[in-house]
Amino acid sequence: MEEKQVNFSSWAIVELFGHNQLAGLVTEQVIAGKSYVRIDVPRTKQTPAFTKYHNPDSVYGLTPVDEDYATRMAERINAQPINDYKHNEVISEIIKERLSKMQLELH
Repeated sequence: MEEKQVNFSSWAIVELFGHNQLAGLVTEQVIAGKSYVRIDVPRTKQTPAFTKYHNPDSVYGLTPVDEDYATRMAERINAQPINDYKHNEVISEIIKERLSKMQLELH
């Protein structure tokens, strides 16, 4: 009997090793021949929508929920798309350069 390949797609709360959680639309995506868990986190009041990819081995648990619940949990979890100080330095640099360019264009 052939196994039927089912593509997973569900709104869910994802528990990751390191006591991290994400809430969003969870699917599976193959990148360079390796399967990843793709989590599309919805926009919240604090952050824009963003996508994170995780190795399935880093997932501790996954709880399917509906879209409304996942969106409300994303608001409470308040995960950041990039949250490492090195990234913050790069983002700050980009913002300063763009502000400077905008000021030059105004003059």
